[in-house]
Amino acid sequence: MDTLESEATADTPAIKFYPARGYIEIKGRSISENAVKVYRPLIDSIEKYLFKPVSPTLVHIHFDYFNTATAKCIIEILKKLESLPKKGMKVEVNWYYKGDETSMYHAGMDYKSILNLDFKIVKV
Repeated sequence: MDTLESEATADTPAIKFYPARGYIEIKGRSISENAVKVYRPLIDSIEKYLFKPVSPTLVHIHFDYFNTATAKCIIEILKKLESLPKKGMKVEVNWYYKGDETSMYHAGMDYKSILNLDFKIVKV
């Protein structure tokens, strides 16, 4: 399975997925009108990854800001990964927020409360 890398723009985050290492990183702003188009390559890659995952799978998410369309894509991504612990695989999610960004802190807490994953909220 190939790696996936896209650079950040003014409206989209940098996305990195290294399946052989079990590493996913999403970082930046995500305010694209078409979030599905932005995240579809990652979602498709994760669907393939689930057939041959690595343990632990490490997920690092650091948004400066994201819109509602992005929120739906992020929950879809994390829900897919939720299947791995059921198979005995470890998934670690680190949700980063800047100390003054209470909206990103609360977003992380919301995700943590609805997902059955090892989910850490990390202040940077």
